[in-house]
Amino acid sequence: MSHVEPVRVGRYEVETVCEGFAPLPLDDECPARVVDWATERAAHPWAFHGVDSWAWHVHAFVVRGPSGVTLVDSGVGAFGPWRPWAWNDPDAWKGLDPAGVDHVVLTHLHADHAGGAVVAGLPRFPNAVVHVHPGDWSWFANAGDDDYSARRALAAVEQAGSLDLDGADREISPGISVRHTPGHTPGHRSVVVSDGDDTLLITGDLLHLPIQAAHPEWASNHDEDPRIAAVSRQLTLWRAADAGWLVAVNHFAAPFGRVVAEGWRD
Repeated sequence: MSHVEPVRVGRYEVETVCEGFAPLPLDDECPARVVDWATERAAHPWAFHGVDSWAWHVHAFVVRGPSGVTLVDSGVGAFGPWRPWAWNDPDAWKGLDPAGVDHVVLTHLHADHAGGAVVAGLPRFPNAVVHVHPGDWSWFANAGDDDYSARRALAAVEQAGSLDLDGADREISPGISVRHTPGHTPGHRSVVVSDGDDTLLITGDLLHLPIQAAHPEWASNHDEDPRIAAVSRQLTLWRAADAGWLVAVNHFAAPFGRVVAEGWRD
């Protein structure tokens, strides 16, 4: 069972799958910015691990509702984390029937988001359409092992005829839409789940730490194009804040919250 309680978005239930977390150094975050990490730690203690690290959680989201089952990202699978797990759950995916998944949206092709889409050389979700933005499919076509990309493994999905490379912003099933939010990678996407008056934004890697909600214009060293990523972050978070959307962030230990004028609200 995940350490995160499911949330409701109208008739949809959104469950978090947490494979685990690893510590990543704070020194790598917010380049060229002076950050008061003590204040950040006091405001969002769940985001940190030890003295000098943040807790990089690997989350996927299972959206269940009237239009079936949609999975947003697929975890690391056989790729493993960038650093040794501080904690991991070998049973993280136990409650999900792979054959019952209708759609898989891979927000981008870094292995911590897309690595679990293939197991032992075969599509893990055999009946699902797997949605990848063509910008990422092309960008990572020649990626080597050092690029930490699942692109090569996903050839099995392509060969099975399950790959959808439509790059348009659109509904992939009723109530579930994909939106191009480039910069972290060229084809990075976010996902919007909406039903009635309720809306949830699943950010992918628009955010890594809560301070980016307060300063979306700041560059991140995780982004392929920091300038474009900052624009995507500003526009998307502005819309979420203006409309009062619930927001889910893949790498936050406490993934659900809202963006307000002051930044991130748990």
